[in-house]
Amino acid sequence: MDSFVNSVSSQTIPLDGIDAGFFAFSISMCYWYKNSARSSWSTFMPPDVLEKSFYRAMQEFPILAGQLKTNANNRMYIRVDKDDLNMPVYTDTCCNLEYSDMQESGFNIHKLPVNLSGEYGVPVSSRAIGGRIKPAYFHVFRFKNNSGLLLFVSVAHYAVDGYGCSQFISRWAEISRWMQQTQSGNSVEQLPVRQCTFDRSIHDSYCLKQADDLDALTFEGLATRTLFSRWLAWISPEMRGRVFKLMSNKTSRKCSFFHISAKTMDDLRARVQAHAPEGIRYTANDVISAYLTIVIGQAKEKAFEDKWKKPLRLAVRALSGNKLGKHKDLVTTIDMNIRPRVNNPDAMDFTGNMVMGRSIVFSQNEVQQEPIDKAVSELALRINQAMSSVDLQYLGQVWYLQNKESDSYMWPTWCYAKNSNKLVVSNQARFAHYSIDFGAGSPDMVRHAPHSFRDTIFIMPDNPATGGYIFEFKLGPVVEANLVCNKDWMRLVDKYDSYM
Repeated sequence: MDSFVNSVSSQTIPLDGIDAGFFAFSISMCYWYKNSARSSWSTFMPPDVLEKSFYRAMQEFPILAGQLKTNANNRMYIRVDKDDLNMPVYTDTCCNLEYSDMQESGFNIHKLPVNLSGEYGVPVSSRAIGGRIKPAYFHVFRFKNNSGLLLFVSVAHYAVDGYGCSQFISRWAEISRWMQQTQSGNSVEQLPVRQCTFDRSIHDSYCLKQADDLDALTFEGLATRTLFSRWLAWISPEMRGRVFKLMSNKTSRKCSFFHISAKTMDDLRARVQAHAPEGIRYTANDVISAYLTIVIGQAKEKAFEDKWKKPLRLAVRALSGNKLGKHKDLVTTIDMNIRPRVNNPDAMDFTGNMVMGRSIVFSQNEVQQEPIDKAVSELALRINQAMSSVDLQYLGQVWYLQNKESDSYMWPTWCYAKNSNKLVVSNQARFAHYSIDFGAGSPDMVRHAPHSFRDTIFIMPDNPATGGYIFEFKLGPVVEANLVCNKDWMRLVDKYDSYM
């Protein structure tokens, strides 16, 4: 750790509205490594090598040792103070469970002796760690008889996005491999330093000074100022973290994992593409997001209707002339990496937030139909058009709204929180999760930690040995039960697992 501390230069990194808007979120991943050869401690991801390579990687990501602060204008920034570093939490422990026990449980981290999902879901302050918001947690769990290892990673989203987090883990693994190549005489000091950029002024190249051409949904979501949002921006980051933690704990959710083969996905895309207008080519993300909109929308609608079948609610609905008890339109938000769209060669080295959600409203008439190929194609077309509309002008207007006022970054919070009929799709199938090799081979399984906010779907690649995709659902228990009963959806699925 001393080499990292000596390498740090004090600096202040202003955060923009996009970073600050992700305050309530952390990027939390579980990398499972099996020690198939039952190698010794000295050869299977050795503790000393992992720790030394970690702090060497930190030299290229000093932002992860900074303290989150707010200035007099309520603007958030990260202060990296060489003499008062806010170091990430790094822990390496052993437990009495065999790696096979975790495999049999479906890699259920609730079986572990530590409540990872409960502790690190939102970047909140804790007296146990000095009363500061920690930007990152790293916990290495070594299983009984050195049978395998879990690397748990949780990084605050305001510091980096998923791309930036993946870059850090990949770099850490690369350094670990380098250190273990003793036959080449490699030392960590010889490894060239990789240049990453955290400078948020990269957004200035496309920022506009107005937002006249945004669609109504995006404008309303970004420009609706409420007393709640103003209060959230006014309170300290530590207090704000506690508020979001409380909000997160109030919502019940079930974690579900559905495996779909690559062939099934390809066949679905081909069938839906056959109904596309001439000249339009759907991406796999267009098609699966459209399909998910229909099946999740139907599962949500059934849960909503069942709730309104209770006698008192039926009376209220009747007295209102059926004006009450109507489900709102479904808002599907699709996350996208905007780096390829900003026409800036430095964007690929930028590890801050360059992810944006594109939202589309679907009426109940669109959602409440069988997911036949033609119906899916109609929704996929709308998604394709919405995603294609994200150009520099669109991005510039969004950036402007999120930074217009000192509390702008909190404006979307209320719009997001008040809408229960929503769906967020984050496709990470292209992330090279299974290339993260610390010197003992690729991970056996990679998953998100199960504490994510409800109504979220992650699309992950499965282990290359198996192929296909894993759909990680974070849904309410009733909605999840309705989804499992949907024969159209389950017809695509060849493996299903879940836990609370």
